[in-house]
Amino acid sequence: MVRDTAHRLAEYLSRRIGDGLRTVVIAADGGYELEYIRDDLSERYTERTLTAAVTDLQVETSFSSPSSDSSPAGERRAVVYYYENAFVLQFPFSEAEQIIISIGTGFGTDLLRFIEDCRRIVDREN
Repeated sequence: MVRDTAHRLAEYLSRRIGDGLRTVVIAADGGYELEYIRDDLSERYTERTLTAAVTDLQVETSFSSPSSDSSPAGERRAVVYYYENAFVLQFPFSEAEQIIISIGTGFGTDLLRFIEDCRRIVDREN
């Protein structure tokens, strides 16, 4: 099920931002599966580099936090990382699985709406 969702998300992102999409990754149980990687990045990144990046990005605390009443900010819905060349967005899919996407920084001008559109695709499966 997570593979189908990651695939749909990759298709949506390809249509919406084209070459702005860098990667779509399924992370689970300390490992990962690459759903999509832009051609130029697949030539530059080794499996070791990708593994290190995914390991570094995985959130150490669970997405399923206590009720939103216990946090002034509410329930955690996604984690956003901002790097020099990319935004990385991490969405929970299940207790053990996350979908991680990276996009070029030129697509951050309306980041909240963009994140919510992606999250709706992920949430539709849960």
